[in-house]
Amino acid sequence: MRKSLLVLISILSAVMLLAIACGSDEADPNATDTPAPPNTIAVEDRATEPPPPPTAMPAEDTPVPSAPAGGTVELTIDVNGEALEFTTASLSAAAGSEVVLTFNNSSSVNSHNWALVEAGTKDDVATAGLAAGQDNNWLPSGDARLLSATILIGPGESGQATFTAPAAGDYQFVCTFPGHNFTMFGTFTVN
Repeated sequence: MRKSLLVLISILSAVMLLAIACGSDEADPNATDTPAPPNTIAVEDRATEPPPPPTAMPAEDTPVPSAPAGGTVELTIDVNGEALEFTTASLSAAAGSEVVLTFNNSSSVNSHNWALVEAGTKDDVATAGLAAGQDNNWLPSGDARLLSATILIGPGESGQATFTAPAAGDYQFVCTFPGHNFTMFGTFTVN
C-alpha cells in the first residue's frame, strides 16, 4: 500500500511538473494592444439545482456587504504578486444573489483561474482539471462540484465569473492551474 502511494505521488508530481514546463506563462512579444474578449466561462447547470452565485470580499479584513436575495453583488479578487496565493482567503454573498466576480491577475509571470467548488473538493477538482488539460483551462467539464469559474487568465489580465449564489453554507474557491491549488484557495460563505 505504501509503495503504491509513493508511486502515485511520484507520477502525479511528474505530470504536474511536465504540465508546468510545457505551459508558457510568458506574454507574447508579438501581441497587439487589441482588447481580448471577456475571460469568462459558463459552467452548465447541475441537474438538481441551478449554479449558485458567490460573493467575494476584496480583502480579508474588509468585508463586502452581501446583497439581499435576488440582488447583485460585485466582488473583486486579485493575486498576491508572484506568490501563489489570492489576496483574500474569504468571500461572501447572500444566497440567491447574482454575483459578478472580477478576477485580476496582477502577476507578471503566472497564469491563474478562479473556480468556485463544493466544500472539501478543491484538491479533487484540481486533479480532475489536470486531466482536462490546458485546452479546458485546467477545469473539469461537466463536473457537478464545479459551480462557477473564470477561464485561465494570463499575467496582467482580468476576467469575470457571473453566477447565482448557491444555498447557504460554506464553499471553496481555488486556482486549478497545476500545483496552484495547494496554496491558492479560500472560503466562500453564502449567507
